[in-house]
Amino acid sequence: MQDANSRKHGQVPLGYQQDPIRRSVKALGAKWTLLVLRDIGFLRLHRFGEIKRNNPGLTARVLSRRLRNMTEEGLVRKVVHDYMTQYFLTSQGEDAVFILLAFLRYGLKHHARHRSEEQKRATLNEMVRALGTRGFKADLHHTSVRRMSNRR
Repeated sequence: MQDANSRKHGQVPLGYQQDPIRRSVKALGAKWTLLVLRDIGFLRLHRFGEIKRNNPGLTARVLSRRLRNMTEEGLVRKVVHDYMTQYFLTSQGEDAVFILLAFLRYGLKHHARHRSEEQKRATLNEMVRALGTRGFKADLHHTSVRRMSNRR
C-alpha cells in the first residue's frame, strides 16, 4: 500500500539495501569514524599514536579496527614507510569532509551557545583554511566549501 501511495505522489521507493543514505551511514556511522576522519583531514594527524592521543577513550584495538574498515571502504589510504605507518584521506575520504563541515556548522549553531558569533566564525574559518591546502576553496561569507577544479 505504501509503495502504491509513494508512486502515486511521484516518489520512487528505494530498496532497503540500495538506499544510499543507509549505505553511507554504514560506512561512516561507526563510533569514532568521523572523528578519525576529522583528525586526518582537518588536524593533519596521520600516525596511529597521534590519532589515539587526540581521542581520549578511543582504545588501540578500536582505532585499529576503524582504520582497517576505513581503508577497506576506501576512505583512507595506508602508507607504510620503513619505520612508520601513516594514513591519508583518499578522494572518497575527502568527499566525506563535507559531512564533517555540516556537523561543524550544526554544532557551532546549536551546541556552542557559550561561544560568541565571532568565535564560531573563527572556528569554522580555521577548519576551512585547513582544507584550503587540500584542494578545497571556501566561501566564508556563506560558509560553504567546494572542491577546486584541478584536484590533487
